[in-house]
Amino acid sequence: MSLPEVTARIESDKHSTTIAQRIIALHGVDGSCSNQVYFGAIDFFCTNGMIAGEYDDIRRKNTSGFDMDKFIKELKGSTQAFYAQSERLQRFANKTLYVGDVKAMLESLFKSDRTAEKMLTLYNQEAATRGQNAWALYSAFTNYSSWADERNGFSVKNTGKDTNAVTMFRRENQAAQWVNSTEFKELLAA
Repeated sequence: MSLPEVTARIESDKHSTTIAQRIIALHGVDGSCSNQVYFGAIDFFCTNGMIAGEYDDIRRKNTSGFDMDKFIKELKGSTQAFYAQSERLQRFANKTLYVGDVKAMLESLFKSDRTAEKMLTLYNQEAATRGQNAWALYSAFTNYSSWADERNGFSVKNTGKDTNAVTMFRRENQAAQWVNSTEFKELLAA
């Protein structure tokens, strides 16, 4: 679910967008999995979903020790995490990148030259709108994780099962890992 009242504006010299807090909650009714809540944002411009990183989740088992009040308190703290994430994304929008540096970083990050090439194409598409900055690269990652069709060059195989939702959720976690990778951090530091 998105929380349209919890928003922040991200602006570059070329583009402006509003992001809103988003929550993904998973619960195994039969007790087969723990209660899991992931926090992030959604970009209202392109509707890309964004899970920020490894600390933006809560996991609590369905046991007699489960404390709903504590769980609610943790959920309330997610709003402050959203605003901290939006400040980080604004820094991305302010960080100019050069396409050659982005290309080198993607080639280092991905094992496949084809994947790096497709992601560079996505970056260039995003940069045409958002500017040559880290926000555009981040948006390329979230484009990959939010669309399951050929729109971004990364399709999902249809196996006849509910693979799209699972694949897209995994991709969001993967994009968060890329943003927290050494390669991405070194690109920002350059």
